[in-house]
Amino acid sequence: MTNSQEQLFNPGDYFTYVLDQEIRNAGMPGGYCGFALQLAQTPDLSDLQKRLDLLVERFPQSSAVIQPSGKRFAWVATGDPIPLELHQCQPGADEVEESQRLLLDIFNRPESRPLTVHWIAGAEGGTLLLIWLHPLLDARGCKILLDFLSSERPESFKESSSLIEAKLAQWSFWKKLQLFFKAKRHNTAANSLDSCLPTQIEQGPQRLHLKIQRFDADQSQRIAKLAQQATGLTGRTLYYLGCFMRAMELVGPPAAKDGYCIPYAFNLRRQNAPTPVFGNHIGCLFARATREQVRDRTGLFAHLVSEHKQVVRDELDLAYLPLMWLGQWLSPDKYAKVLRKQHSGGELSSLWFSDIGELSWRKQGFLGVPVTDLSLMCWMSLPPGLALLACQLDGKLVLSYSYLSPAIDESWLDAVIARMNVELLDSP
Repeated sequence: MTNSQEQLFNPGDYFTYVLDQEIRNAGMPGGYCGFALQLAQTPDLSDLQKRLDLLVERFPQSSAVIQPSGKRFAWVATGDPIPLELHQCQPGADEVEESQRLLLDIFNRPESRPLTVHWIAGAEGGTLLLIWLHPLLDARGCKILLDFLSSERPESFKESSSLIEAKLAQWSFWKKLQLFFKAKRHNTAANSLDSCLPTQIEQGPQRLHLKIQRFDADQSQRIAKLAQQATGLTGRTLYYLGCFMRAMELVGPPAAKDGYCIPYAFNLRRQNAPTPVFGNHIGCLFARATREQVRDRTGLFAHLVSEHKQVVRDELDLAYLPLMWLGQWLSPDKYAKVLRKQHSGGELSSLWFSDIGELSWRKQGFLGVPVTDLSLMCWMSLPPGLALLACQLDGKLVLSYSYLSPAIDESWLDAVIARMNVELLDSP
């Protein structure tokens, strides 16, 4: 792609762009996500800058801008470089607190570029922070981008076409139509449960805050064992979701309604696949439960597993792809109502959730430097004003809670997190 060329959004790009517009319309910076690696030492920053220059050369979309193209939208390459932005913790300050303060100051600032990269220097090591616009990348794509930045073979990373469009191309017209009606019925059912919300505030200036819960190796193994008992070999994500539903219910949701609906993503990209670097290749699933179901721990997990099995059996996960394709032709405000609002007019989602899965830089580190910790963050719409991002670093569970302040009451969230920890670690 040359600088004069444009690349039309794929259905996943537009899906996340619409949510980006919802966040901007509420007065926040947009649908940005952050990925912060804590490094034991300072990497070779000049080498990192050279690799960022190579990124723009190899993948011009990394510094492209979004522009209308007829009734659709497209990435238009600018050729602008991506500078490595340098920040320094104040000497004498608590380095953990100072690093997070700088990280959040950076993340809360208005931003127009699709990707920025920052080094927050501490006394020895520091924090490498990537901030990207969600239509550009998903979280698994960010891991691939980090691998590109530190790879000895950057030429092995190649761009490819949209995986959503490739999947749609495999199906006949009648297959797409069948899936479309399946998804429409499933979406109608999802809209039937008015979701409890973590806040009653729906407008006003907000600042994003972050709380991190880290579990050691023994705790993480215990949580994995309990998840397997409750939700089966492949149900760890459902275990996190069910535990959070219970935590929110037991503490008491500020806006108590019929139950909980938590959308969560599945990724069309093969695990650890090297391509594509950019583009969103996701579908959406739902975890839903009434308040009565949530109060019965054993029954809740049985319900979530049963619901998930039905989704897989009836291809309801893939059924949303034709809907995403059709959504490209809706204006952002009309599409946003489909994605966010129930038939009652309330918010569909009790919170935003993503489970990135297992991450590791154990063998070579990042640019040869050991990765000691990480944290994740994202902007989200208001309501719900709360996002839970889960991952495992070298087998250790990390939960990152992004929340909007003052919309989310911090003391309430602290109580929910404490209850969440009990739910994760205690067997019934």
